[in-house]
This record gives sequence, structure tokens and C-alpha cells, in this order.
Amino acid sequence: MPEKKKREGFIYGAIILSLSGVLVKLIGVFFKVPLTNMVGAANMSHFSSAFVVYNLMLSIATSGLPVGISAMVSSSLATGKYRDVKTLMRSVTVIFVSFGCLLTVLGLVFAPNIAVWMNSEDTVYCVRAIVPAILFMSVISVLRGFFQGYNNMTPTAISNIIEALVKLTAGIGLATYFKHIGMPGPVVVSGGIWGITLSTVVSMIYLILRYAFRSKTYRLTISEFNRDTLTPRSVLLKRFFAITIPILLSSVTVHLMGMIDSACVIQILKNYDGGLAEAQRLWGAYSTMSLTIFNLPSYIVISIGVSLVPSISGAFAKKDSPRLRYHFDNALKYSSIISFACAFGLCAVAKATIILFFGEEDADIASQLLEIISFALVAVGLTNVTGYILQAIGKATLSIISVATGALVKTVTTVTLLCFPTVGIFGAPIATNVAYPVMLIMNFVFINKNLHLLPDIKDVFLKPLIAGFGCFVSAKIFTFVFEKFLPEKIALFPVILLAGVVYFVLILAIKLVTINEIKQVMKKNKKNS
Repeated sequence: MPEKKKREGFIYGAIILSLSGVLVKLIGVFFKVPLTNMVGAANMSHFSSAFVVYNLMLSIATSGLPVGISAMVSSSLATGKYRDVKTLMRSVTVIFVSFGCLLTVLGLVFAPNIAVWMNSEDTVYCVRAIVPAILFMSVISVLRGFFQGYNNMTPTAISNIIEALVKLTAGIGLATYFKHIGMPGPVVVSGGIWGITLSTVVSMIYLILRYAFRSKTYRLTISEFNRDTLTPRSVLLKRFFAITIPILLSSVTVHLMGMIDSACVIQILKNYDGGLAEAQRLWGAYSTMSLTIFNLPSYIVISIGVSLVPSISGAFAKKDSPRLRYHFDNALKYSSIISFACAFGLCAVAKATIILFFGEEDADIASQLLEIISFALVAVGLTNVTGYILQAIGKATLSIISVATGALVKTVTTVTLLCFPTVGIFGAPIATNVAYPVMLIMNFVFINKNLHLLPDIKDVFLKPLIAGFGCFVSAKIFTFVFEKFLPEKIALFPVILLAGVVYFVLILAIKLVTINEIKQVMKKNKKNS
């Protein structure tokens, strides 16, 4: 491969995506906090319900698209089939943008029916505001997949930040305006969602310009064009859909179960004391407050999986077993290090974090829910990474089995636990802690069957567990000390900082990582990519 085609290592790409992802999630929290304070947790249930619908439709329109394109592009670059990249981009753009347009139209037409199905006619305002974003996200997903195929995560990172900033400013601005002119709560919430749709438009424009004015690194030279043999379009699309369709089915399964989950939670809880209003309050506290904080660190681990796909695909295409082992071991180890730190740390400071972002209202119930679901971060993170590994080697079909099984386990467990009034809303986070380990175990079985690779139990589970427990204990101690002379919101910052230092010292002390290893993975180079 010519020098100009060189790509960055997956860990460097993961760092870029992770840093931008944390920033984006923080901006997202600052978006939801004033919106929640403006309309209350009950009205935010319309936001959450509309987003469940949107995520399902978006998964149908774009699931597997960035992953499929990045895997195909990386494989083509690894084998010198440069012309295939151009053919693939043209074909998938036409197919998926057309499909995204169709889903947008259907979503707008059937918005009232969807709202009724989600237990509230008032949700229609939010549904109508969010479905146009599906079309714009179709274009965004195609272009992100192209750059990710070169292991260049910067365009994706920048587009994510653009989305977050526009969402924050436009969404809060519109919601404030709607409230100022006396609109009801559901309409005020829809103003925030219109900001989200506008953010996808701006992000799409940025990526189109980035693609149109891309450097020579991403273009064919005349000599490469002349010596390269073009793979038939039908063959390319067959390979592409072999990757994307299983991912699509997995994603749709998850989001469909999420819709059922959302509908079931409100439907069952409204039969208890407090009725529909109390059910919406509890669901809002969980989906808007607890899950918002929970998703902040989860994106870091997911970024590792996204960045891993091109590297695994390239190594698999070359049948390079040593590199496959290298990427597998490092991806799991670093994912585990991050996951255990976030899980134990978040559990230790759950209430202070909820109060910091959302205030005192509903903080007790939201923090208890967060404490429970925080431990799912370990299995969620590793499940995502192992799922991306299966997708990268063309075995995405197997992920359907694990995802469908996990989704079924989650739904059945949630519904069963909700039927016990003493458990109530706590059944939702408990079910997540049950379902994801099931999916993770199944993914490990599938990876071992196809790649003959198993995780290092000591490095992936035991050592991070020890360090994570140390992080938890230190966070509790620091919280007790600092809250003696600082307000709870202020004390949270030194607690997180010092607990993080303790965790870092522990992973060095137990030799989970070394200083030289940290320096090496921070390098932006071609090695092991």
C-alpha cells in the first residue's frame, strides 16, 4: 500500500472518538438539564418515548451502515482494491438516502398513531419533530463510514461535536421561545427536539464539505485506477449487505424491545398508586436522568469498538493472526479498564452526580436507579466491543443471536419484576444487569469458535475488578471527608479526581498496564493498524 494510504492505529482513533464522545455527552446533559427543569420529568417522558421511536426507525435506516462501509473500505485498502471504494460509496449513498427519505415520510404520516401506541397522544409533537432527522442521518452515516474505513475518526468526532453544540443552542432556544409564548409542556419539549433535527442538518453539511474537499489520501491516482481491477457492483453489494443486514436486525431487535420496554413500564406502573402521572414521573426519572448519566461513560467504550472495526477487518482480510490477537487483547483490556472504573466510580457518586446535573427533584429515585444500572457498564462495554469484532470478521449474523437473546431476557425480566409492586421501576435497571452478561458470554463463545481467541481472565476481569473496588472505596471515603466542609455539588469534583488517581495508581501497581505501554498506545502511527 502506498504511503499516502496509511491509516491511524485503532487505539489512537478510539481516543479521538472517546474524547469527543465525552464532550458530546456532557453537552447532551447540559441540553437535557434545562429542558427537564423547564417542563418537568413527566413531560420529558414524551421526549424519551419519541426518542425510542426515532432510534428504532434510525436503526432500520442506518444500522450497520458506518460499520459496513468502514469494514469494506478497510478491506479494500488492505488488498489494494481502491476502485471498489468509489463504486461502493456511490451505490450505498443512493440506496440508503432513498430509504431514509421513505422512512421520514412514513414517520410524519403515522406520527399520531405512533404517539397513541406509546401511551400518550401528546407525544405526537415530539415524533413529528424528530423523524426528519432520519433522512439527514442517512447521509451522515455514509460519510462517517467512509472516513472510518481509513481509521480516521476525526471527521466523525467533529461532526458529533457540531451536532451537540447546535442541539444545545437551537434546542434550548426553541424550547424557551415556545414556553415564553405559552405553549403546553409537550410542545415545549418538541422545541428541544427540533433543535436536534437542525443539528443533524448542520452536521450533514460539514461532512459533505469534508468529503467534497478531501485530500489526495482519499482519492485514486491515475496509475492506481489503471492497474486496479474493479469488483462487480453486485459482488460488492452482496458483501456489504452480508455485514450490514445482520447488524440491522440486531439493532432493530434492541430498539424494538426498547419500545416494548418503554410501553410496558408505563403501562404496568400506571396501575399502581399514582396512576399515569406517577408512572410517567418514574419513567422520566429513569430514562431522562439516570440513563443520561449512565450513557456518559458508556460512549468511551463503544468508541473503542467503532475504531476497532477497520483494524480487525484489515488484519482478517490479510489472514494476519498475530495482529488479530494483538487487537483483540488490547481492545478487551482497555475496554475493561475503562468500564470497571466508570462502573464502580459512578455507583459511588451517583446521587451527587444526579443532583449536580438535575437538581434535588426526583434525585433520590434517580440516584438509586443509577446505582443499580452503573454496574451494567462492564458488560455493556465489553458486549459492544465483542459485537464489533464479530461484525469486522463478517460474522455479524452471530450477533443477531446474542442480541435477540439478550433483548428477550431483558424484556421478560423487566416485565416480570415490574409486576411486583415492591420492585416497581427498579426492575428496568436490574433487567439490564441480567441481560448484558448473557449477550457477552454468547459473543465470547462465537469469537472463540471463529477466531480461536479467548479473553485473558486476569487482565480483562480480575485485575480491573480489584482496581474498580479500590476506586469505589476511595470515592466513598473522599466523599465522606470533603462533604464535611464543602457543598455536595462542589465536593464531587475533588472526589472524582482523587478516586481516578487511586484507580490509576492501582492499575499500575497490579501491573495491568505500564507507563511505557501508555506512551505507546498514545502514539499516532501506522504500526499495528
